[in-house]
Amino acid sequence: MPGSSLLAGRYRLVERLGAGGMSVVWRGFDEVLGRQVAVKVLPPSTSTDPSFRRRLRAEAQAAARLSHPHITNVYDYGEATTVDGEPVPYVVMELVDGESLAAVLARSRRLPWPAAVRISSEVAAALAAAHARGIVHRDVTPANVMLTSGGAKVVDFGISALIGENDIDPDGSLLGTPAYLAPERLEGGQVSPATDVYAVGLLIYRTL
Repeated sequence: MPGSSLLAGRYRLVERLGAGGMSVVWRGFDEVLGRQVAVKVLPPSTSTDPSFRRRLRAEAQAAARLSHPHITNVYDYGEATTVDGEPVPYVVMELVDGESLAAVLARSRRLPWPAAVRISSEVAAALAAAHARGIVHRDVTPANVMLTSGGAKVVDFGISALIGENDIDPDGSLLGTPAYLAPERLEGGQVSPATDVYAVGLLIYRTL
């Protein structure tokens, strides 16, 4: 879809920024408001799967309920179609120019302690705001923390859940990055903010 065509008649996909297990993120341009944005779309391999579409929409709804300087803003959600009639679910987000904490650590292995403390405190503040709205991220890792000129940004609420929900998906899967899973999550209880607190502890350890 990149090129001259517009997603939903509005968003031009300019440059592919990266891809994960279930989505592709593009640098885009909003032709209506005249600003650069990030556009996350589901690739053809997952766009027709109702569970993936439901998860992408849930991510957009969760992040859209949050307003915090250290959380990526969500602007829009929709479902376009290709010329072949295939669905293209997408989320339009704030374009975060920076580098992931994972990339920085891969290069330098550890950070000076003042930087580590500042980043960790900004991530903790973002998660506290999410928890206050009943949302648990469940995948706080260096890859999901972007470092920008304005500070750290927590990104990717793709597997977030509400406090008190069942932590095990209906299909029996436990979502998250294994190395950052709080041990009690393996017991399959209810979603708890403690999950994110544990991950922040690991984040501090990794940065130092």
